[in-house]
Amino acid sequence: MKRLRWLAIGVAILTTELGAQVVNYPVDDERRSGAPEKLPPELQFIGFSFHRFTGTNVAPQNELLRGQIIGRLYGNNSTTTTPQTAMYGESRFVPLFVYRPSILDGRAIFRTLLKVDFTWGDVNYGVGNNFGGAISGGTVNIQTLLANLEIKPSLAWNVVVGLQRIFDNPRDPNVNTLQTNQTSANRLMFWGTQGVGVSSYFNLSPATMGRVGVFQLYENLIDRDDDVALWMLDMETKLSGLWDLGGSFWYVWDRGAGQGGVSILGQGFNSPLVDYNGGARLQLDNPLYKADVFWTGLNLAYNRDFISGRWWASALGMANFGRIDTLSADKKSAGRRVDILGVATHASLQYKYGQTALDKLQVEALFTTGDKNGAIDGKYGGVVTGNTWGTPVGIYSSHRAFLLFPDVQVINRYYSAVHDISNLGYGVTAFFFNYFNAPIPNKLHYKLGAAAAWSNAKPLGGGNFVGWELNAEIKYAYALFFDIGLSVAHLWNGDFYDSPFTRNSPEKPANAWTIFTTVSWLMF
Repeated sequence: MKRLRWLAIGVAILTTELGAQVVNYPVDDERRSGAPEKLPPELQFIGFSFHRFTGTNVAPQNELLRGQIIGRLYGNNSTTTTPQTAMYGESRFVPLFVYRPSILDGRAIFRTLLKVDFTWGDVNYGVGNNFGGAISGGTVNIQTLLANLEIKPSLAWNVVVGLQRIFDNPRDPNVNTLQTNQTSANRLMFWGTQGVGVSSYFNLSPATMGRVGVFQLYENLIDRDDDVALWMLDMETKLSGLWDLGGSFWYVWDRGAGQGGVSILGQGFNSPLVDYNGGARLQLDNPLYKADVFWTGLNLAYNRDFISGRWWASALGMANFGRIDTLSADKKSAGRRVDILGVATHASLQYKYGQTALDKLQVEALFTTGDKNGAIDGKYGGVVTGNTWGTPVGIYSSHRAFLLFPDVQVINRYYSAVHDISNLGYGVTAFFFNYFNAPIPNKLHYKLGAAAAWSNAKPLGGGNFVGWELNAEIKYAYALFFDIGLSVAHLWNGDFYDSPFTRNSPEKPANAWTIFTTVSWLMF
């Protein structure tokens, strides 16, 4: 029975495959399910295998970007539409190893999650992430995503130390699926990655859960005050009936002044990285700065996961505020100040009209404030996400669009038109509709979707309309935990791309399209 329980935890994983650095991952057990009838083995292996074969008119124009491509479509990653059709295959293998020594009676658990990604025919006999698919292979390309120790003084709380998930959710990602995190609390809009730190997940009562954590984003020089750190507090409680209420408070202490970061892109408000990710690059007049950024918000859900009834509704609101001070060369005196105040809201409504959870109608709406002037006037009125410091970090994906917003079913090529909910700092208003149907329950299902987005502030020389998308998908369960899928999408670009500041080409890019097949297998 215990084996069946943790096998069941993996079922939801097969409906989504998140790419780039935050990958779809297996979970090992459910600590709150009571004493098992039979203890699991001391060393467990659970794997995830995923393959994608794509045809599209989107491709990077930089020849160096043959491997991993992350960021905003038509942005600085050089992705744009071309007259030719790009065709390629990609593969991923994600093994999870869990060591639970019986001598410690479950009071300490070590987990590590690795990843191997490559494009078919790309490179051989080399060293580097996201390569190794050319003839003979021979590439050193294993990436470490998790390496953490969980200490469990009791069933009511734990302490996790080391390289771990940083999610904007009070649920422990070691024992909750990615899909759960995508559809609850803050939906990974702000934080959805991994990093080093210490966190604790706890149950104050059977109805109230929480998480407190501190994470070191960048250390830089160990003898200097030049680090970037993140503090997080998240809570959720069950109200009367089927209602859940949650709240979050986070703080980023940024004294890195843009040092470190992702390769040559750097990190922070002044870096090319945030622009690469589709966030707001404030382009401060001084590369040296210090920043204090806070987030606080509430989220509400009714009948989560259709636990009792046919309606499932949720909403969230998040405000970010703080200040940025540019510094003198010795970093001792402050210069120009930028005040930050932005708001993000989201709402979702789903109706289950049929037998399964995949017989449903789904509507989502997203709104984020924007600022057409950036930080020029000393104020930034847009949203800030973790994409300012890493990539990818804010990975909103419950909308199920494929090109307009980030798609979850990717490996080495993770891009979209609105890649960060700040939409380059201009803000965004977006609506999503999906119709799901399972004509053969638990064997065959499909979905039809539509999405549209408007920029809340106009870029210079452009309009508000970002674009609209139509998409469709069909999935067939070949065997238990083994799915085969076919997906197609077309994106019509709006007058937002009339502006030369929103595209990487001399003229407005042609409309984008994609069609791809997927094969996913959760291995036990």
